[in-house]
Amino acid sequence: MRKRLSSVLVAATLVLLFVPAGVQRAQGKTVGPPEVAWKDMTFKQKKAYMKAAVEPTMKPIFQAFDAKEFKKFDCVTCHGKDGVERKFKMPSNDIHPLPNSKEAFEAKLKVEPKWPKFTEFMAQKVEPAMGKLLDVPVFDPKKPVEGAFSCAACHKLEGPKPAAKP
Repeated sequence: MRKRLSSVLVAATLVLLFVPAGVQRAQGKTVGPPEVAWKDMTFKQKKAYMKAAVEPTMKPIFQAFDAKEFKKFDCVTCHGKDGVERKFKMPSNDIHPLPNSKEAFEAKLKVEPKWPKFTEFMAQKVEPAMGKLLDVPVFDPKKPVEGAFSCAACHKLEGPKPAAKP
């Protein structure tokens, strides 16, 4: 009996450690990373995962950062007012675009009063949480990896792309 109880406790602990917070597993209705890669999920699966895992995880993160600005947190917060029409494709049309070069971004940080605070929040809270939820690495400018979660996953980039280095 003790062995069986111990096995159940170990299994429950593993589930709690490896299933993203908020994912409902009732009768296998919600699937998501890492069981099914985000890129391989159907629209219906992505929508269910967003409702069951992403929104409940990200809502308190955003509200802890700024309860007033993110009092209402739903699909529109990230996907924009036209999210339904665009089938929730990202980047959003309603999230302000970001400069497309390191130099331009650093210049904005100096003249936009809210940018340093938001940049730190996005880098330390949002990107890691979304990377974990989507089971993808978080962008590291020192070691870029294709498919990593970065600012450009949610924000459009301003202007032409920087020239590729030879």
